[in-house]
Amino acid sequence: MRAMNWLAAGFGVLLLSQPAAAQDWPVKPVRFICAFGVGGSSDQIARLMADHLSNALGQPFIVENRPGGTGVVGAAMAAKSSPDGYNYLVVFDNLATNPYLQKKLPYDTVKDFTPIMLFATSPYGLVVNSAAPYRTLGDLIAAAKLKPGEFTLGSSGVGSRGHLAIASLEQKAGFKTTQVAYRGPAQIMTDLIGGQITMQMGTFFFVSPFVQAKRVRALAVSSAARMAQWPDVPTIAEQGFPGFEVHSWWGIVAPTGVPKPILQKIHAEMSRILAGPDTRDRLERLGMAIRASTPQEFVRHLAAEMRIWGKVVRDNKISAVQ
Repeated sequence: MRAMNWLAAGFGVLLLSQPAAAQDWPVKPVRFICAFGVGGSSDQIARLMADHLSNALGQPFIVENRPGGTGVVGAAMAAKSSPDGYNYLVVFDNLATNPYLQKKLPYDTVKDFTPIMLFATSPYGLVVNSAAPYRTLGDLIAAAKLKPGEFTLGSSGVGSRGHLAIASLEQKAGFKTTQVAYRGPAQIMTDLIGGQITMQMGTFFFVSPFVQAKRVRALAVSSAARMAQWPDVPTIAEQGFPGFEVHSWWGIVAPTGVPKPILQKIHAEMSRILAGPDTRDRLERLGMAIRASTPQEFVRHLAAEMRIWGKVVRDNKISAVQ
């Protein structure tokens, strides 16, 4: 709890220590750095917000994709960029876990960024090959216990949220899988459908089309309650693990030092965009729940995520390959 309070306090200081700014911002193009490739969930949200902001504020908002290092490459670029209100970083949930997975980051997650808004959250789906004999999470766990380490988990890399979610479940249920890391989710799904791996814990955004096409079978969802899009898929919590809840999430941060009036202005515009029915419908179809948080709410969310998943990383002695 003390660690969480320290993190929240650190982020809070950043929010309160901004100088005054001119009211005519923006007067030139604004850059949204996306630490992941074109077409992914982070990229889609970044481009959606950028398009709307360009129309609303009269200057181009340009998405610059800088993938690599599970988000570290893009984050490092953003941390070193000018805090003049023209550089921002669209972030994914691994912003909170990279400090525990990497021995030495080229930035400080708490000191170098000012959280602005948590855009949205989405649960994960635990999926297997549609021809697999497992019909429930219990079936899968029972079979995995009979063959420790033989069941394989496709993941987007060591310490990805899907990997950590399964590691947490393994602790609670007493089974063990072997992780197989991939460069991207598309190859994971190809191998899952082809029978080369046993399971994937993937974002609803990505796995849902494959479930709908009956190419994979969803055994569980990681939300607290069942999803409207998957009413017949039970939660992990209701299958013997009360309180189990894991979400992916997306947000936006600024390099430390951006004038507070600029942060307030972009936050107000983004809030208006996310309140629009078209934007809401589009994101909800992707399985995302819109949050449109205040900066302070995002501070608390990020601090809690760092506390929770930092413990999972430490307990399971997980470290990213350097």
